[in-house]
Formats: sequence, structure tokens, C-alpha cells
Amino acid sequence: MAASPLRSAFSAALWLLLVALFLHAIPAHAADSWAVEDLAVLVDKPGTETITSVSQPSRAAEFKPAPHGFSAGYTRAVHWLRFTLQAPPPDAQGKREILLEIHPPYVDDLQIYLPQPNANHPFDMRRGGDLLPQTAKEYPYRAFVYRIAFDDARPRTAYVRLQTTSSSVLTLRAWEPSHFIEHAAREYAVLGLLFGLILAGLLANVWHGLWRREAIYRRYLVYLLVTSFYLAGINGLAGEYLLPQAPMWANYWMSIALILLVIFGTRFYTLALAIDQAAPWMQWVYRVQLWLAVVCLPAPFVDFFPEAARVLLPLVLLMLLTGAWRSVQLWRQNNANGKALLLAHLFSLGGTFSVALTMLGLLPGQFWLIYGFQLGTVGTLLALQLMLAQHVRAIQARQAQANVEVEIAKATAQQERAERDQQRHFLSMLTHELKTPLSVIRLRLGASAPTPRMQAHANQAVEDIDAIVERCAMVSHIEDQAKTLQSAPCNIDELLSEILTQQPAAQRVVLQLDSDALQNPVHSDPLLLRTILSNLIDNALKYAPPDGAVHITVANHAHDNGHGQRPGIRIQVKNAVGKVGMPDPERIFDKYYRAPGAQQHSGSGLGLYIVKAMTEQLGGRIDYRPQTQTQPHHALFELWLPL
Repeated sequence: MAASPLRSAFSAALWLLLVALFLHAIPAHAADSWAVEDLAVLVDKPGTETITSVSQPSRAAEFKPAPHGFSAGYTRAVHWLRFTLQAPPPDAQGKREILLEIHPPYVDDLQIYLPQPNANHPFDMRRGGDLLPQTAKEYPYRAFVYRIAFDDARPRTAYVRLQTTSSSVLTLRAWEPSHFIEHAAREYAVLGLLFGLILAGLLANVWHGLWRREAIYRRYLVYLLVTSFYLAGINGLAGEYLLPQAPMWANYWMSIALILLVIFGTRFYTLALAIDQAAPWMQWVYRVQLWLAVVCLPAPFVDFFPEAARVLLPLVLLMLLTGAWRSVQLWRQNNANGKALLLAHLFSLGGTFSVALTMLGLLPGQFWLIYGFQLGTVGTLLALQLMLAQHVRAIQARQAQANVEVEIAKATAQQERAERDQQRHFLSMLTHELKTPLSVIRLRLGASAPTPRMQAHANQAVEDIDAIVERCAMVSHIEDQAKTLQSAPCNIDELLSEILTQQPAAQRVVLQLDSDALQNPVHSDPLLLRTILSNLIDNALKYAPPDGAVHITVANHAHDNGHGQRPGIRIQVKNAVGKVGMPDPERIFDKYYRAPGAQQHSGSGLGLYIVKAMTEQLGGRIDYRPQTQTQPHHALFELWLPL
């Protein structure tokens, strides 16, 4: 079975998804959205600062600029972000409104402070984070969206307080409301495509059934399933659709999914990279990574996840680097999986490093900050799917080769059985047919004064043995195709006369020769033609009643060979059937076949087999046409030869 269209389509769609993930955050128009300006961060390690304290003009210098986005990794520290929002142009009703989009969806606690210069309180505080149920969100969206109104064209300086046990990362983007609706629709469509393709990947790898006997497919299916759980959490879909009223479990979802991803990813790569055959230090890297992840599994429930993640994720990076080097080793060893595994590790490393490079200002914008890891994950799945598809093709090729070998073995065994059956038939025939003439010869040799009758029987026994040996030799020559045709003009009447002079019962033969048929000689091999006619006449005389006549008719006859009428000559040999009975018309030309009543006559069961084989060599045709409507029944053999 060649690689299925489903797996090929899945791989192609993953390539398209890589492009779509690049594009889905890009607005349709340059003015659709814009990043907030003057982003700066203040670290509040003890978590004692308030909006009143951090907004003091004297604290402004303590905020560190973050022009490429904010990410502090896994930490318990509180971070205050200060940024400027530009007022949009007024809409048709004269209103100035924007939607502030905050990512990612998995941060625990957000407090957004918007200035209110004309109110009693200088700041309007709004809450967010995955610790709140979905119904508490201001805007129905997977992340956090806030509607902000401007009284005039003046910009506004806002603050965000961020505290989370997950990765402390934040991106902000301002939208015109109508443009955000279009963007969100495109975004959900791409995410639907992402999870649809993961589901297709699961079905594609379940469908072929190799997971039942191949451990690598079982581990990949679990790895793919856990990856989908993690992506559902990192994109906020778990909290939005699966656990909208259970924010605590939605909060645990991300942490647990990340640890499970490390566990089952390690198990999959341990098998795919053949780590048990790698250097001992590589085995230790994967072994330590696996058991450390297992130990960290309870960390989210005991409020210890940030500390666990700071230990776990550097080891993940070390494991990816180790896996990339191991992939290069496999590639050099001409392992079929080496290239695909190297590509998978490069995608994973690329997604990891894209976040770091963005923070260093080497990659533009905040897109990589949020989506870099997901792009790496999709690229990794693509590379692994290609590897497993190649593995399927290799298995299919081996199965096809095995099937060919099985068929060859069956054919060989069948041929050997046929040869053994032929040998058994031959020995059975030879034993049966030689027993009587040998007994006669033994009787003649044992007699001190043999009678003339005894001598005649002994001579006939020798002739019978000669006939059997001669026919066996003919069969051997026919089957070895050792006979080369020597075509020459043959006169049928002369051949028949010559054959009948050698027959002791020639007086029983009645010839009916058409004069037209005798005008043109047959171009054929004289020796083969004489053998064919001799066997037909000998067979008719042997099995006809002792006083029964054998009728031989020769006439012109055109034969339809499928390409038109071809001129030729037809020779019919007909005799009444005696005590032997009618032979089986389906088996009469088979090797060693003799009618049940024919055992009283000496014979090998090869005569008619030889006739059919030689007739085909001459380009002719031999048919048996029994006549059972007459009394007695007659056997009619019809030989046709081309002129």
C-alpha cells in the first residue's frame, strides 16, 4: 500500500497552516491595529506596590523600556506595565473608541488601570485573567479585550498589573472595533484549521492500524493528543469552551498540559531517536528529563509550578539540543528517520529561540513573542508526520516484498507438489505397466523348453516395454522443448499407408480420403506428424472392440482462428468403444490419464498427451468429440493441421 492520500493531504495542509499562522495576526489594512506606544516595565518583587505609588511622576524613571514586548519567564514577581494609547479618529457618530487586546489567555491575574482625568478617582480599574470565569470577561474572546473610550484626541497613559504562576509574558494591541471583529473571525478560523488538522493527524495514524504493533505510533498518538491539549490551553480555548465556569481547572490546564507534553514528548523521542543505542550521556539526559517531569507533575496543585518550570524548561532546551545532535548522527548513519527528526528539532528550537530573540530585539514585533512557540510546534508535527509517513511507506514496501516472497514460495511449493505428483504418477504407471510384461519375460526365461506361444508373448512384452520407454522419452523431449521442427511437404495418404503397414490389425482400418485434400501436401514436421497419426491409430485399434472397424477420414477444412478462416486439412479417427468404456472428455489429454476400464491393456497414459503437445507444436488443433447418441458409442478424434 503506497502512502495514503489522507497522510499526504495532512502533510500539505500542515505546510499551509504554517503560513496561515504567520498571517492570521496580520490585519487586512495597515491601520487596522497598532501596538501600544512607550511600553515600559517596573518589577515589584514583594508585590506591595499600588497604582497610586507606581503612577507618581517620581517613579517614572524606574520603568524600563520594553519596545519589543514583555516577557519575564516563570516568576512570582509582580510586574507593572506602563504604556500610551493613542486616540483613534472619531467614527460616524463622533465617538472615539478602541478595543485593547491583551495576550496571552493563560495569565492568572490582570489589573488594567485607565486614567480618568475628570472623575473623582484618577484611575478606572478593570480585572482580567484566567482565574475569573468566562462570563466575567468584558468581551467574549479567548484572551482579554477591553473597550476604551476617549473624550478627545489626547493620548492616555495606562497601567497593567500582572501577576501569574505561568509564564509572565504580555502583548498589547489596540484595534478599531469593526476591524477587531474581522481579525477575531480570521483568528478563530486558523485555530479551527489547526485543531482540525491535529484531529486529522490522529485519525490518519489510527486508521492504518500500525499503532497496534508499532510502539512508535502509540507514543506519537499520545504525544499528538497531549500537544492538542497544550495548544488548547495556550490559545485560551480550554477556558473559553471546555471549562468556562471552572477557572481553577482552566488555570491548572496549562501547567499540567506542559508537564505532560514534556513527559510524553520525551518518551516519543527516546524511541524515535533510538536513545538506548546512543552514548551514555545522551541516555542520562533523556532519563533525567523524563523522571524530573514525572516528579514535577503535582507541582501545580501545591503552588510550586514556577519553581518547577525554571528547572524543567532548561532541561527541555538541553534535550532538544541533544536530540538535534542525535538526529545528525542518525543522518550520518544513513538512518531513514535522521533528516525528519533533525527538521523536527530545528522547528522546536526555532520556536523556543524566537521568543528569546524577540526579547533581545533581533526579531521585530510582538508576534513571535506569542506565536513563535506555536509555529515551532506545528513545524515539529509536520516533520514528525513526514517521518512516520516515510516509516509507513517502508513498512508497506517490506510487506509488499514479503507478499511477493510468499507468493513465490507458494508457487514454488505448488510446482514442487506438482512435480512430486507427476513423479508419483509416473512411478505408479511404470510399476503397473511393466509388471505384466516383465512377468511374461520372467516366465519365458524360466522355461527350459519355451513354446512358440510363450516366445510370441515374450516378444510382445518387449515391444510393450519399448513403447512405454519411447513415449516417456518423447514426453521428456517435449517438456524440455528439445525438438526443433523440420518442416517439409508431407503427403497424408503416403504417411497413413506407411503407418498401416506396421500395424498387425491394419485390415480393420477403413480409409476415406477426399481427392481434393490429397492435391496439396501439408507442410509440417514428418517425424512429429507420423508420431501423432501412429498414436491416434494405435489408440483407436487398442480400445475398439476386437472386431470393430476404425474409420479414418481426410478432407479439406478451413479453421477459424479468431483472425479469419485459415485453410488446412482435417483428419478424423473414429472407433466404437468396447469394454473399456467412454473416457472422461475433460481429462483425456492429461498426462498419465487412462479410462477406468483401460487397465486391462498395456499403456502409459502418455499417448494422447503426446498427440496434443506435438499438434500444438505444429500449429494445429486436436479435439475429442464423443458420440453417445449412437449404439455402440463412438470415440471421435479430430485433428486439424494448417497447409
